[in-house]
Amino acid sequence: MIIKNGNIHVGNGKILEGYDVLIEKGIIKKVTKNIYKDDDKIIDGKGMEVFPGFIDPVSSYGCMDIGSKIKDHDEISDPITPEANIKYAFNHDEILLEELYKVGITAIGAAPGDKNVIGGQMAVYNTWGENSSKMLLKESVALKGSVVNSVKETYGKRDVCPMTKMGIFNELEKFLLKSKMALNSSNGVDDINNIIGKVINKEISLFITAVDSTEIKSLINIINKYDIKLVICGGYQADRCLDIISSTKASIVVGEQVGYNRRNYNNTNLYKIAQSQEDGLLISFSLTGDNGPEGKIKYLWNAIEFYKAGVEEEEVLKMMTLNPAKMLGIDNKIGTIEEGKQADIVIYSNNPIKYYNSKLKYTIINGEIAYHEGGKNICC
Repeated sequence: MIIKNGNIHVGNGKILEGYDVLIEKGIIKKVTKNIYKDDDKIIDGKGMEVFPGFIDPVSSYGCMDIGSKIKDHDEISDPITPEANIKYAFNHDEILLEELYKVGITAIGAAPGDKNVIGGQMAVYNTWGENSSKMLLKESVALKGSVVNSVKETYGKRDVCPMTKMGIFNELEKFLLKSKMALNSSNGVDDINNIIGKVINKEISLFITAVDSTEIKSLINIINKYDIKLVICGGYQADRCLDIISSTKASIVVGEQVGYNRRNYNNTNLYKIAQSQEDGLLISFSLTGDNGPEGKIKYLWNAIEFYKAGVEEEEVLKMMTLNPAKMLGIDNKIGTIEEGKQADIVIYSNNPIKYYNSKLKYTIINGEIAYHEGGKNICC
């Protein structure tokens, strides 16, 4: 497959005007001008904007079992469940996944929910494919937790700890302390110690949902004792405590900014958060907010909100591609349009970060067309 004469937004800030992209066996083989191969399918990209596939770094799409009251991404038998692995909840047939690739989201950081202090292990999945195994890009990429009200609401109903914010942060600190002590004294390494060890040793990140400034400050106060790679999810008041966030080099995944959440948290200063990228912080955003995942179009609205706040479009694009790939430790495989990387690519009529009336023309995942305007998506 060849994409011809497109405006290629690499994802790292560069734009290549009128370039071609050659895709072979799911991999980007060449990015240059004037590529010709007689036997390849041609996609005419002239006048089109070509982007790396968008990545939602924290999502429960595909993991919730929408037909059941009991959601598969929240194992609430215990507030500390590092052994829980989201890959056993992921269902490639969940209809909500269509909401993602039909807007250009080609990969997600599939994550446990926000009802446990430590909810379990994250994985990276493509949003389209033949089955879950083929859609899995990498498992155990991070450990997911939460310090928000949904934790105390979940366990408060049972009159068990943690019922309060004191209890939540006490459980988190106990978990980290015990984990570090156990790793230092352990003679063998089992699966649980292995994932915790990777967090303690900064091989993978700890994603923690914390929405207001008090939660964020308390979280960082604990994390600073352990020198852990932290990703703050939600982060609606991160703009109020960027000084201490910068001191830890924590990353931020801002929750959806369009509906209820934006009003509830007094208009998060998106420009201020985005500017912290100049200090080396990784910034991204997610469809997921206080009320769970939101509809596909809100993803683009969130991108436009950053642009409206004064953030340059290529910096917003980094938040949608390269930055989440780095947070999830998979930027060697996806996140930019570069030779040797997996061919996850979206093609729009014009730039959807700048123009809400832009139309998605193609979504290409692992080198195959998952969606094209006016046609049916046919898997594999």
